Amino acid sequence: MSETLAEVETALATVQRVLDALTTRGHDDVAFDLAKAQYSASIRTSWPGNLSSLIRPLETVGANDALKLTPEERAAIGHAVEVLKRACNQ
Repeated sequence: MSETLAEVETALATVQRVLDALTTRGHDDVAFDLAKAQYSASIRTSWPGNLSSLIRPLETVGANDALKLTPEERAAIGHAVEVLKRACNQ
């Protein structure tokens, strides 16, 4: 379980980096939507159930070409989504 926890924490760190990138690039509305899901998912006592609320918003950000994410950012988002899905058994 500790390996899964470490992976989830890494995925959540990815979300934070993506939020910072979105805010820096002026995509405040998208960042706000993702931040709401991040806040919900950050409450550890409700893991893994509340982690699932972060999957769809993160997928949406990763798929949005208008955000001009780098290939590395998209890959990190994809990996974070995979980890969260696995943690939530989806």
